[in-house]
Amino acid sequence: MDSFYDNEAVMKYLEHMAYLNTISYCLLSGCGIKKYNKDEKSKFINIFINVGLYRKALPQYMGKPENPYDFSTYQWKDKKVKKAISPMVQALSIISMNLCARKILDGSLAIRNGDYIAYFFSDAGAEQLNFMYDNLLRENLLYVSKPKTDALGKGSLEIDEDSLEILPQYFAAEAAALTQDLLYKTRYDKKLGQRSKDALTILLPDLCHIAAKDSLYSSSRTLCQICDSLMNIYEYTDVNKALIHKTINILGQELCERVSSRGDILRKPDDSKISSFFTMFIALSCLSRLFHLCGFDNYLSCSIVLFKALCSRMSPEDGIFIKNEENKIEYSIKDIAAILSALKNFKKYAAGAATYDLDKMISDSFKNMILKSGIFVNQSYPILEDEKISLPKSTSTSRKSPPVFLERIEYKKSSNKFKLIDETFNAGHSLWACRQLL
Repeated sequence: MDSFYDNEAVMKYLEHMAYLNTISYCLLSGCGIKKYNKDEKSKFINIFINVGLYRKALPQYMGKPENPYDFSTYQWKDKKVKKAISPMVQALSIISMNLCARKILDGSLAIRNGDYIAYFFSDAGAEQLNFMYDNLLRENLLYVSKPKTDALGKGSLEIDEDSLEILPQYFAAEAAALTQDLLYKTRYDKKLGQRSKDALTILLPDLCHIAAKDSLYSSSRTLCQICDSLMNIYEYTDVNKALIHKTINILGQELCERVSSRGDILRKPDDSKISSFFTMFIALSCLSRLFHLCGFDNYLSCSIVLFKALCSRMSPEDGIFIKNEENKIEYSIKDIAAILSALKNFKKYAAGAATYDLDKMISDSFKNMILKSGIFVNQSYPILEDEKISLPKSTSTSRKSPPVFLERIEYKKSSNKFKLIDETFNAGHSLWACRQLL
């Protein structure tokens, strides 16, 4: 565990972990509503697609995976499953599969049987998108829905009218844009439903106007995440380029106004509260990307201010960023992904003026918060291929569990030790992490 991992190697490892998490849950887990497909021309058997994904599960295989080409051998046990289907989980699943497919097709993610797997990802993404807009939509807005069974055993979905949130609407539009773009570029024989198409032609322009109008009143955390979602649409597709460019700059300039010279971020303009550890990292990631895409100098200067402030949180003795002064500190997979994606984007787009050893920070964060902490389950069974998985050695291995990111760890400063404190799989948190790392 004392090894130094160079920046390029870390990013490749993280991409591969995100891919394994994505394929294990989004495609193969069976944790949700499934649809079976026939493909007699390939070597894969018992092919099914998760069209509606559940929020939470215990990541354990039903049995030892035997035939690597059998989809059913990778299904998870039906334990500790939270049977609710949310637009956020659906959208993050679609986005993560889409980003994996793009990296497989351009060769940056080297996967055996890559053409097949990219097709499976694209097919599942389109199915999940259509399912989301056909079943979770009411009056142009997406809600969480829960499976119900009547007295005759007939299943249906019931919309939870109290579940409406604004952020999932943007991630869902991002999922629609990326899916349509990938299908167009690859010419895969898959069609989107009319409601999925309407997400781009009708809903996305409205969402851009809402984001711009509400930018003064949105929290910095929400501002960053909406901006990041719109940036993915801008970077990967040709959808509404001018409108999205205008919108992300309105959000970006508002975010810059909230960054103080000390590197704090106001939660809101009229609020004396300072944003959290998590928000500071996603803001650094967001502003670094904005500088790359739009080039305004204040995006770079605010990125550097934030980075210097966050450097004071890096403990050379512990080799991690310290959230608070407590002896026992909890980190979720979202915290860890926010740290690593911020360092990745700052180094890639905005680090020219920095004098800090970013490579060491990236190496230490990966070594300690991913490998040493045990938050990623490292196992070697091949998945939809013959060759075993090969990743750096970590403290968390299991022959019964899929290779996924778990929910939460605890770090004890006095002993410099980590322990897992939540070994469930939170789909929304783990897939958000995958989206950031891909």
